[in-house]
Amino acid sequence: MDKIGPYQILETLHRGPQPLYKVKAADGRVLALKAAPVADATAETRERFSREAETTRALDHPNIVRIFDAGEADGMLYQAMELLDGADLDKVMAEGRSLSWEDKLGVMEQVCDGLAYAHERGLVHRDIKPANLFLENSGRAVVLDFGMVRLAESELTKAGAALGTLNYMAPEQIQGERCTAASDVFSAGIVFYHFGTGRHPFSSKDRSLAQVVSAIVFEAPPKVEGAPEGFEYLVNKALEKDPAKRFRNAGELRQALSVCRIAMTQSVPVSEPAGAEKTRVFESSAPVAAVDDEKTKVFERPAARPVVAAPKPVPPPAPVAPPPPKPAPAANALRFRYCPSCTNANPPDAVSCSRCGTPLGQAGGVAAAQAKNWGMYIAIGVAALLAIVLVVVLMAKR
Repeated sequence: MDKIGPYQILETLHRGPQPLYKVKAADGRVLALKAAPVADATAETRERFSREAETTRALDHPNIVRIFDAGEADGMLYQAMELLDGADLDKVMAEGRSLSWEDKLGVMEQVCDGLAYAHERGLVHRDIKPANLFLENSGRAVVLDFGMVRLAESELTKAGAALGTLNYMAPEQIQGERCTAASDVFSAGIVFYHFGTGRHPFSSKDRSLAQVVSAIVFEAPPKVEGAPEGFEYLVNKALEKDPAKRFRNAGELRQALSVCRIAMTQSVPVSEPAGAEKTRVFESSAPVAAVDDEKTKVFERPAARPVVAAPKPVPPPAPVAPPPPKPAPAANALRFRYCPSCTNANPPDAVSCSRCGTPLGQAGGVAAAQAKNWGMYIAIGVAALLAIVLVVVLMAKR
């Protein structure tokens, strides 16, 4: 076959049930063409193939592969997309390429950017794995293959159906439960752990697929060593078994990666021989060619800063004693000055009676004046009594 629809096949890039071709369009553009034989396609396969094309064509982000055209011709379903120059992350890790942590974090951030763009539009990829993450020679990372994508309102996948790649599935995905953006976060956490440390957190050569699935659902990932500050926290949170405890979406995962980058830039490199390349060897379980140690850059934590003694606390000022309370006025305190003549009540500071003008004397003499008044009253009473007695006697004599 040398042509599919309007596209001239130039080269076969990948063989398999859905081959990938390098093609030339009618307008002269060189593109990649993903195809699927119509004869082998089930109704669900056709639905997913067409939905992937429709969904991805609506996405416009530098970290998501662009699809320009889709259709059916010459017995093939096809999707025409941008031609990428590089290799997928699965191949990059298998080759054991030498990548610095700065480069690794850059790839992870770009993957999160593309996924966050999809998550914001209600899309869940459901098949995040190294083979679906492409690293171009320019350094751009691209998310591929939205064939398993789930729309928020889609019911194409019923409860109990697990789709994706088992080694990179979230626990709820393995158990056939509904997938959310947090499910993509879990899958991305496995990829990032693998990409950063060179080993899969749950899979190994001596484990069967059943054991890998059990580990994903029940086991915690191994401790991370030699990574920037914060990276272990990031992958552990992304790999929480409970979706409610993970980052809710790729946008939150992207923010956590930014913290790792800040921590890495604050690291102090050990002095190196002049002309040594500033790269860090990427560890992988695959065979790796011998590496020149002089081209390996090692980062050390910055030396601990001297502890500065905390200043002595300034004692609080002594409390100011409140002014002594004013003495309560005595029970016999002077309220009025009574006139000794007419008994008129005058103000306490009056010098003479306001009624009769009699001098009042000193304030201290009020008690004496009151005493004189009582004496005068007694004398008047006695005199009145004597007068009454005298009148009675005179009337008796008559």
